[in-house]
Amino acid sequence: MSLPPTDPRAGEIARKKLTLAIVCSALVIGALLLLVLPVKLPLPLRLGLAFTDLVAAAAVWLVGRQHFSGK
Repeated sequence: MSLPPTDPRAGEIARKKLTLAIVCSALVIGALLLLVLPVKLPLPLRLGLAFTDLVAAAAVWLVGRQHFSGK
């Protein structure tokens, strides 16, 4: 019984998925820290920046999901 051939790009794809997860996590954590930590910014600006971080995380996640869907 032989093993099925593996994709030679499997390591590269796994590394890209890990990078994608790290970037999305960093954006979400940054948004939460911006809301929680006492930063000397007006509240509307803090909310806007946190919302922008969350939108960026969602966009990066969506683009990565479409890229790695295999279609």
